[in-house]
Amino acid sequence: MQNETMVVEVKPDLYIELALQLHKTGDRHTINDVVSEALRDWLTARSGGRQSPRGYQWKDVYLPDGTELRLRHHGVDHYAEVRGDRLMYAGEAVSPRAWALLVTGCVHNAWRDIWIRRGARGTWVRAALWRQQAKVEHWLPYTDRRLAARRCTD
Repeated sequence: MQNETMVVEVKPDLYIELALQLHKTGDRHTINDVVSEALRDWLTARSGGRQSPRGYQWKDVYLPDGTELRLRHHGVDHYAEVRGDRLMYAGEAVSPRAWALLVTGCVHNAWRDIWIRRGARGTWVRAALWRQQAKVEHWLPYTDRRLAARRCTD
């Protein structure tokens, strides 16, 4: 039964949203792969064997445990990783700015130069985009409430 598959009903709008997201991000995983991984994560979370909810908070952006960061300098990629609640590079705990300074030897805009990958199969995304998304998500509940109030008075 290990190689057999089962059919699971998914609402069409959710299926389409997932397909568009995979296409938009250039992710080459199949929808079946993504759904299987999501189910595995859900089961792990419910069984108490969940990875630690620890992570590194970089201003507005939360980086979960296991998140990888990449910085390219003079054509060489340098990698750091979130372990527990610390950002680690070459066995040392660093901040993103300190890491960029350590690698490049001069002050750089870490938001612009650092790329983030959440999860081993995730895609690399510039830190500035994660920051921008975090700011938007912060205000979304307020916008929805304002729109709902406006509709009530129409």
